[in-house]
Parts: sequence; C-alpha cells; structure tokens
Amino acid sequence: MFGFGNCSPTHGLLAKFAAMHGGIPGPFGGHGCSSPLAGVDLSDDQLEKMAELKGQAFSKFGHGKVDIIDLYKSLFKELAKPTIDEKKVWNITDEIRGKKSELTDVLVEHLIAFAKILTPEQRSKIKLNKIRKIMGITEAFGFEQ
Repeated sequence: MFGFGNCSPTHGLLAKFAAMHGGIPGPFGGHGCSSPLAGVDLSDDQLEKMAELKGQAFSKFGHGKVDIIDLYKSLFKELAKPTIDEKKVWNITDEIRGKKSELTDVLVEHLIAFAKILTPEQRSKIKLNKIRKIMGITEAFGFEQ
C-alpha cells in the first residue's frame, strides 16, 4: 500500500502496516517497491496526512461496499422469486448504480486530496513511475529484474 519509496528489504514500517490491512485501488494501493510512490521523498507531515486520508477512505469505502453487497442480495432474492417484479429489480439496480456512483465520487475526492498533499515535483515523479511501470521498466521502482 504505502511503500513510500522505501525499497529496503522490509519495505518500511508503513508498508508493513498497510500490508496487514488489504488495499483499495488508486494511489492508496500498491506495495513496497512497485508503489508509484517509490523514490518519492515524502516528509513526515505528508506521510501523516496520507495515513489519515487512507483511514478515511477505508471507512467510506467499507460502508459503501457493504451497502452494495446488501443491494445485490436483495436483487438476487427478487430474481429467485417465482414471479419476478421487474420494476422492483430495476429499482434495486438503480440503487446499486447510485451507490457505485457515490463511491466513485468518494474516490475522486480522495484522489484530489491525495494529490494536494504532494508537491508538483512529487506528482511528476509519480506520473513517471506509473508510465515506467506500464512500459515494464522496473528500474523506476528501485530494483533490478
């Protein structure tokens, strides 16, 4: 999750903590050396802000995912009935779509907040790390193939 550019054998204290807590997509994801944050020099203040932001994201995403799972359960129960009420199925589908949209908004809000924590130079380094990763250039993350 938060490799934070620390490519030591232990991948840093925050990476160990993050590894214990699963992951979510976006800048909150990634592990150790393969993190887009590899090689990005972050201050302690930036690390604290990112950790706080990550905690908030976990909370919001967790609640949203539970709501979506409950809606899918309702949808499948409705589809398993002897007589299917199509209007109810579509209403539940609309609710699922709405919840997914809410989670997308939460993600974008957190991406913006995350980006604001970084300096323009750090954002540029992350952009280059992502491009290098897409291109398969692993040296970008501080280790050899």
